[in-house]
Amino acid sequence: MSRLIIESSDVAADWKFAVVLKAKLPAGVAINAATHTALGLAAKAAAEHPELAAKMSFLNFLDADGGTHAPISGLSLVVLEGRAAGLRRFRAEASAAGLLVNDFVSAMTGDTYAEQLERVAALPEAELEYYAVAAFGRRDELDPLTKKFSLWK
Repeated sequence: MSRLIIESSDVAADWKFAVVLKAKLPAGVAINAATHTALGLAAKAAAEHPELAAKMSFLNFLDADGGTHAPISGLSLVVLEGRAAGLRRFRAEASAAGLLVNDFVSAMTGDTYAEQLERVAALPEAELEYYAVAAFGRRDELDPLTKKFSLWK
């Protein structure tokens, strides 16, 4: 089992994940951006912030046949949507609050990853078009930053 797996329910009330997607993205693009961003957030925690990775409350769900469905976080993960300026602001505010943050921009789509890396490197931050921003942190710090967004549809 991964070192990220912890069997604890006491963190669920205090910690959560949030993914904010750019409104009106096609469903396939939105799912791709959300998935890449969330995977990156977990990898970032494991590599750079193991104390936060331990708070992500990954559980092993067992079915009636003894099959394992793990790791799945026992924490809340809300998927929201907002306008481009809102995603940029959310990223900046979450970072300033010291929350774990990851993002996905339009230049990360299409072609090969090498070409994507080149496209992102050629753009200043102000010109990046955010498709997704994910954050992990204490509920009382994250909720005020996400209250202006609507649930993703």
